[in-house]
Amino acid sequence: MRLSFIYIGIFFYLLLSSNLYALKPVTMEGKAPFAKGKEIWLYRYDDLFNKKKVFITKTTVDDSGNFLVQVPILETQELLICFNTTEGSLFVEPEKNYSITLYTNEQLINRLDAKSLGNSIQIEIHHTDTNELNWKINYFNQFYNYFLFKHSLPILNMVNQSVYDSLLCIITDKFPLSSDTNDFYSIYVKFRIAEIERMYYKKSPYRLYIKYLDNKYVHYHNPAYMDFFTAFFNSYLYTGSKQITKEILYQDINHLNNYFKLLDDMGKDPILVNEIIREMALIQNLANLFAYYDEFNRSNILSLLKHLSATTKFPEHKIMAENKIKSLINLQVGSKAPEFTAIDIHNNTISLSDYKGSYVFLHFFTKDCEECIREMLIIKNLFETYNEKVQFISVMLDFEPTQLYHFVNAYPDFKWKFVHFNNDFSFIENYRLYALPLGMLIDSAGQIISYPSPAFTELGNFFSSHFENYIPQTSPPK
Repeated sequence: MRLSFIYIGIFFYLLLSSNLYALKPVTMEGKAPFAKGKEIWLYRYDDLFNKKKVFITKTTVDDSGNFLVQVPILETQELLICFNTTEGSLFVEPEKNYSITLYTNEQLINRLDAKSLGNSIQIEIHHTDTNELNWKINYFNQFYNYFLFKHSLPILNMVNQSVYDSLLCIITDKFPLSSDTNDFYSIYVKFRIAEIERMYYKKSPYRLYIKYLDNKYVHYHNPAYMDFFTAFFNSYLYTGSKQITKEILYQDINHLNNYFKLLDDMGKDPILVNEIIREMALIQNLANLFAYYDEFNRSNILSLLKHLSATTKFPEHKIMAENKIKSLINLQVGSKAPEFTAIDIHNNTISLSDYKGSYVFLHFFTKDCEECIREMLIIKNLFETYNEKVQFISVMLDFEPTQLYHFVNAYPDFKWKFVHFNNDFSFIENYRLYALPLGMLIDSAGQIISYPSPAFTELGNFFSSHFENYIPQTSPPK
């Protein structure tokens, strides 16, 4: 009898799995006139806690500006379409086909700082109607933003209850909600409205918790839900909970470094009784406490996050914790410098790992960055002094690789290694290369000594202090 139940369970598992994998991929066809002959890349968010992008696929835009790509999607979620450092997004639903046109500011599309200048990819969906998910969300967002513009001040100033209820009815009556927990649009609207509620009931968190979070389904892939969740629990352990004092946090984190004791103490707060909510809040708040390095032991915080990722019953929480750890230690002094590959003027590939055992000074630049060129004049002197001790590598971030060849020939006095990032835009994200000039010193074990390195006027003193016992060669390299 027991074996029969096991076989039935296996049958239904295989049936469910086959249905999932039988889903047809989303087909996207469209035009991107600014990207003729180039690639566009598609990403999704690994988790909305950390906004960690995960590569899905890429496609080449033909010479007429057309493209066709298939995207494996198992549930409704936000899809990111990227070209160079500019991106746009739309919500996609499983097994649907989309015909789109992409637009952008072509004067900014080839700039490293395009995103910081406000450039984005605008996405027009063809053959749509008022029932299409993106149309509905965009329509709601326009109304919602206007509502906040007009009414946020009285709401923040705590108008009386009857006035608040009347204001809220303006938006709730216009956008009635479904009770279906699988209705992505209704969940989106519900939790954008929850943000208005959070503004008004900011001194009544338990009321909001009961209405929106208590024993409710967790919508991991809905940005409105996750935005509300992160805003609700932001620094909650440090400033919001009456049951969890700083003394308890100091004891559980700094002295005991005990994951289960901390989780148990958190459970004494009525807002954190739910195991799923408690773990998510713990991930977020440990990251908040990481910033208070003078109060909380950072190594212990990372240890607690690792413990959570190893013991959690919820796969989504494992991803959240691991991504949070990576974001906290990325580019921190003492952490491993992210691996990368690049190409030199002869199209040879080099990797950071090729220089293991040597100190490496990385310098990032573009041909139009005048400050970067001035910094190279200092690097020239440093190279002549420290080239036997330190490997100097300048990485060009211009999007056209042939620019490296022209740059190197234009500056023959710069004798150190020059490479191009080979249009690996994950490299730009991993190293946060959004403003130049920028440098980094890495030790012989591949760990970061300084990021960013000091301004070029201080580079000489910086090197001499780190290599004070180094005896330079007597003559500059030929």
